[in-house]
Amino acid sequence: MSKLISVSSSLRNNLKYAKQVNGNIMVPAKSVIQALGGTYSAKNGAVEAKFGETVLSLTAGSNQAKLSDSPLRLKAVPITDKGELLIPATVLSDVLGAKISWDAKWKQANISFGGDAAMTVVSSETAGLIKKAMQGSLVKFIGRTYWVNDFEDLERFSKLTVTDILPDDKGEFNVIFKTGSGKTVKSYPMRSSEVMQLFADRSSLLNFDPYQKYKWSASVWKQIKAGQVSLGMTKEQVQLSWGNPAAKDITTGGGKTIETWGYSNFDIVSFVNGKVILIMM
Repeated sequence: MSKLISVSSSLRNNLKYAKQVNGNIMVPAKSVIQALGGTYSAKNGAVEAKFGETVLSLTAGSNQAKLSDSPLRLKAVPITDKGELLIPATVLSDVLGAKISWDAKWKQANISFGGDAAMTVVSSETAGLIKKAMQGSLVKFIGRTYWVNDFEDLERFSKLTVTDILPDDKGEFNVIFKTGSGKTVKSYPMRSSEVMQLFADRSSLLNFDPYQKYKWSASVWKQIKAGQVSLGMTKEQVQLSWGNPAAKDITTGGGKTIETWGYSNFDIVSFVNGKVILIMM
């Protein structure tokens, strides 16, 4: 008894780098041939590829090739690009019956066999196109400058510039910053919404230089950077030192308006005429 079965296998990882030359899809000869189960040998620009009993012979710079012992005219001339021999992808149709297509959106070559087996050869532009698509609206933050309020254990009010927002294979993003001293800082992985919140929420990053906006004394800045609050401080100073309160209450009495801020750690601070008059910790 016998039974005929068909085995279909696709390449797990993409190959690189394909390119279009004068409308012809060119793919790297060695990596593609080997990925398809062929053997590859090259000497002085001449290449020989074997697929079982089938032998393909070609030469860089010539569209004249041989398929086993029969002459084969290639639809494009094989070229050498950055030390890599590129061959017209159509030769895979002639040799193996492959279907070839070019994905204009992602700038990559798709090679398929039958209905299921497939492989992709990306171009030098593919990664950038995918990255840009994944970044979406986040790309607008690249190049912007912020100042640290409370982020990644960095020095408070130090300057950061967003140099990149890198997507990972889980659909999350790492924000890449450069400090004022030129050091590169990489954030923890965040979802897209968390990245948006990072730049919108002043508790982490400020979109202004606080030293330029507020001309406070050195002693006040020292207290704020240390997370301290003292009598006589303004609301802006308390907010920078302790952050936004969990609750606010306003009462009037004796001709005065008293505003009280309560924090989640049960610290309380009260203001009269915008200045701290009471601190409970």
